Amino acid sequence: MSQPTGIPPTRYPSAHMAMTCQASFTEARLPSVTALPCGLVVDGSAALAGDPGHGLAVVPLRIVIGDQEFVDDGHTDAYASFYMKLRDGAAPTTSTPAPGEYLDAFRALDAERVICLTIPARWSGMYGAANLAADMLADEDGHRRVTVMETETAIAGLSLVARVAAEMCATGSAAQAVEERVRQAGGEVSLFGSLATLTYVARSGRVNSLVAGVSNSLHVRPVFRLRGGETGRVALTRTVSGSLDALQRAAAEQLGAASQWMVVFHADAPAEADALAERLRATGRVARSEIVPLSPIAGAYTGPGAFGFAALPLDGAVAP
Repeated sequence: MSQPTGIPPTRYPSAHMAMTCQASFTEARLPSVTALPCGLVVDGSAALAGDPGHGLAVVPLRIVIGDQEFVDDGHTDAYASFYMKLRDGAAPTTSTPAPGEYLDAFRALDAERVICLTIPARWSGMYGAANLAADMLADEDGHRRVTVMETETAIAGLSLVARVAAEMCATGSAAQAVEERVRQAGGEVSLFGSLATLTYVARSGRVNSLVAGVSNSLHVRPVFRLRGGETGRVALTRTVSGSLDALQRAAAEQLGAASQWMVVFHADAPAEADALAERLRATGRVARSEIVPLSPIAGAYTGPGAFGFAALPLDGAVAP
């Protein structure tokens, strides 16, 4: 289905930033008479391919391993080779998109208003870069038409919120309605996952609650939860089967009675994702689902072998 390492602090690569920021001096394209009421901009970690004709633009993310750069733009072509290098022990480095890249994405949409979704600002510089780009576009247009929103989720949680917003934008929903639904979905979406190794998340230093008191030498698989921007440990397991049990139990006990829209994700672990999807369907709470490979930018933080799911309750729908 598809941000969250010896990864160094996020930085702007100077040459790339200069190139992308140069775009800010090109002529702005104002919305046409046939413009959509609202367009959506996300980054590659949302696991959506750009479709400007239907109001969706994707800002690419870049990951470097050795002398090879991978572009994470919502397409899955490079995923296999990325995870191969990751499994070989190569340490990835990541960088925040330059404001000019967000500006290009905003301009690419023929929309009266634009909503841009990011993961929490405390986890990445993307929220700041997107806001700077929104300011730049406002200077060009003479008014502000971009709203940048933190979703308080990541990985498949961001994918779910982005899918909700993308469908609304494509069908002509007004920006205010999309914003309200994004806020609601961001507060309701739950993400559960299992890590095959603690190495990558420990290096990132972003979710210390998952690794507190746990040594990688113990060969455990922490099962974690992300909701409302807060992470927590659900269980410690030693096997894939144990992780599947813990995730199935979390779905049964923590999601309530409402039918769910679920996105199952995996970091180069398709068999585990298939098994999890089957178990989740057995709970009787799945109204809509898909399996998405975890994008390189997310896989750089989880490490290979991670899998899990995100779930969003569907309004008014109660599981049988």
